[in-house]
Amino acid sequence: MNIIETKKLTKYYLRGKVLGVKDLNLEIKEGEIFGFIGPNGAGKSTTIRLLLDFIRPTSGSAAVFGLDAHIDTVQIKKNIGYLPGEIFLNETMTGKDTLAYYQGFKKEIDKKYVGHLVDKLGLDLNKKVSEYSKGNKQKLGIVLAVMHKPKLLILDEPTSGLDPLNQQQFYNIIAETKKWGTTTFLSTHILEEAQKICDRVGIIKNGKLIKIEDIDDFKQKNIRDVVLETAESIPLSDLKIPGVTKIERTTSGYHLTTAGKNGPIFKALAKYKIDDIQISEPSLEEIFMRFYKND
Repeated sequence: MNIIETKKLTKYYLRGKVLGVKDLNLEIKEGEIFGFIGPNGAGKSTTIRLLLDFIRPTSGSAAVFGLDAHIDTVQIKKNIGYLPGEIFLNETMTGKDTLAYYQGFKKEIDKKYVGHLVDKLGLDLNKKVSEYSKGNKQKLGIVLAVMHKPKLLILDEPTSGLDPLNQQQFYNIIAETKKWGTTTFLSTHILEEAQKICDRVGIIKNGKLIKIEDIDDFKQKNIRDVVLETAESIPLSDLKIPGVTKIERTTSGYHLTTAGKNGPIFKALAKYKIDDIQISEPSLEEIFMRFYKND
């Protein structure tokens, strides 16, 4: 069963002048963690708002649990946990009061599980929301989204503001929800995040879905920036190695863009005097420009 399904889902703003998403076709399977990745402004939040019926499509359709996202939105929302990209909470309430308030909208809450989430994220519920840092507000938002063990989690940039330790705790929480069959639709602009926890990824750019891939296939691309510092001149023909997709000369050496494993590249460079090598992951936008420019 597809938990989320869209057909040619399209949204324009300002009477057709600004594109949100266009002809979006998605099928999200039950129990999977689906990463919706793209740079800021790509259309990720627009898609989420359409699924939740916060805004209406210009054309096309969206279904959640096999139900119409607009007509059946009340029934759908009973089984969804949602974390928005920006959280707005009553700043005069404590974390404890906030939890109690939102629990009042749910039929069944496992208090022991809520305590488990609070402990896992190290959240102090006695403080007022106004005293929380951005990271602590984000942690409270995660608890509110997950506390009722929903069938579907829709999370918009969920690790924004979290330190590395709490990011990992968040990943652990999502792994727990997957064990009891929860489906997660996760938007992010952080490539590493999608690679860590997702089963599949949908790549969106400028409102259009570029492609959907299994995460294992995506990882195999292993796109990297390799910066070589050397005073020695290396013939460009020697740098045209399988896996090197782009070569640029720099003032201090060479800048390579690679895909796949870099072992053959280092082997080919062994005969040259290399002063330094820096390897990094390019930004998501750079990956789109370099790897998906023809898609």
